[in-house]
Amino acid sequence: MSAEYSWAPVRKVRTHEQVVDQIQEKILDGELRVGAKLPSERELVEALGVSRSSVREALRALEAMGIIEAQGGSGRDSGSVISGRSTEALGNLLRLHVALAEIALADLIEVRIQLERHAAHEAAGNHTEADIIQLRRLIEEMAPDRVTSEEFNELDTEFHVRIARCSGNPLTATLMQALRDAVKSEMVRAFSEIDDWRSVGERLVAEHSGIVDAISSGAGGRAADRVEQHIRTFYRDQLASQRPRRAER
Repeated sequence: MSAEYSWAPVRKVRTHEQVVDQIQEKILDGELRVGAKLPSERELVEALGVSRSSVREALRALEAMGIIEAQGGSGRDSGSVISGRSTEALGNLLRLHVALAEIALADLIEVRIQLERHAAHEAAGNHTEADIIQLRRLIEEMAPDRVTSEEFNELDTEFHVRIARCSGNPLTATLMQALRDAVKSEMVRAFSEIDDWRSVGERLVAEHSGIVDAISSGAGGRAADRVEQHIRTFYRDQLASQRPRRAER
């Protein structure tokens, strides 16, 4: 073989991976959208010229990725549809990547801060009155005398993702949800280990109110600064004081 040429090994692709690729391409091309129904297994077998086992393996892989959702029943109501659970799947994938790559929680927090700053700043210029009403309702529901620390964490996630949605950038909200999912285990653990839960909860609620006040008044810079301080203070007081851990196990 001549040394003047460089060669790259050919990747061996299994049949079910080719089926996955075809379905993904139709999603990327816009032919398949959320809610669209896929052809039946039999129809896919005939159209693609592959075995039923390859089609089933491809569908299982796509379902695990959150791309499709299998519907039960029989007849017209059965089969698989394009799912809207891709954000959940992204969060699961990010959580696994963080664990396997042993990414420090502090590094993940830094990325979250930059995303949160952008979201709060943009929300100040793009929010609606309905957004502000919803954010204030979430703050009321977070009252530490009404919820457990775990329930507070769920509402806290919804609060920060809602701000990201107010930014007007759908990808910001998707990434925010994925990041929160990636650190959920650490956050739940941190909340459960707070000795004086009520006083900490009251402080967090007050900080949330300050963030919403800044967003409501259109003060993007102030909103960004407040959300950064809010995250850094919680990390310093509640997470950094615990023994070092990876972000997820």
